[in-house]
Amino acid sequence: MPLSCPMTDEAAAYLLKNLRPAEHERFRRHLRVCIACRRETDELGPVVDLLRGLRPDRPEHRPAD
Repeated sequence: MPLSCPMTDEAAAYLLKNLRPAEHERFRRHLRVCIACRRETDELGPVVDLLRGLRPDRPEHRPAD
C-alpha cells in the first residue's frame, strides 16, 4: 500500500521557498514525522536544484520558440 499524505502538495513550494514563514516552519516540522513528504521532497529536490541552476540570460536556457 503506497504511503500518502495530503501535505505532499506543499513539498515543491517548501523546496522553492514559496511558503509563508509559518507554513514553511510547519512543513519543516512535519517532515520529521512523515515518510511520504520526506520521500516527495527527496524526489523533487534534484529537480528544484536543476531549476535553480537555469539562467534565462543564457540562450541555451531559454525556452524554444
